[in-house]
Amino acid sequence: MRKSDRPRKLTAKGMENLSGNVGIVMQALIREVRDETMKQMAKAQQETVKEITTSHERIIETLLNAWKKEQQALKQMIEGQEKAIRQLQQDIQGIQAQAAQERKLMQEQIDELKRMQQHAPRDIEPLQVQASEEIKRIHEKLDIMAQHAVAGSARTNPRQSFADIARDL
Repeated sequence: MRKSDRPRKLTAKGMENLSGNVGIVMQALIREVRDETMKQMAKAQQETVKEITTSHERIIETLLNAWKKEQQALKQMIEGQEKAIRQLQQDIQGIQAQAAQERKLMQEQIDELKRMQQHAPRDIEPLQVQASEEIKRIHEKLDIMAQHAVAGSARTNPRQSFADIARDL
């Protein structure tokens, strides 16, 4: 039997060495447990971060899609308003052109009325003379008719009709 195979006596120095070895083993075990715990905590933390990140990405994607839809709706609304504004501008231009044309026509009519007013006394005078002469002729005819009527009624029938009197003229 070899010397190393024999059981040894535990001495104070051996106890000290043994407790030192146990301390080293315990420290190694504690380090290993700590390292394993740290790895598990880091892994759990990474999984939690990944879950939170995925959740946040979904929320951001949902918000982004909603924002895009809202932007599209706003864009369509703005395009509709721009189209309506362009149509209104065209309508206004048409109305302005029509108003300008009507103003021009009214001005022409006003100018024509002014010319007529200026020429009216000259144009009316011959008509007044002609009307006076016509009235004079009618009076003369009526006087003649009245004379014939008076003369005729004394000779013939006291009741002569207007047609008979007119024929006598």
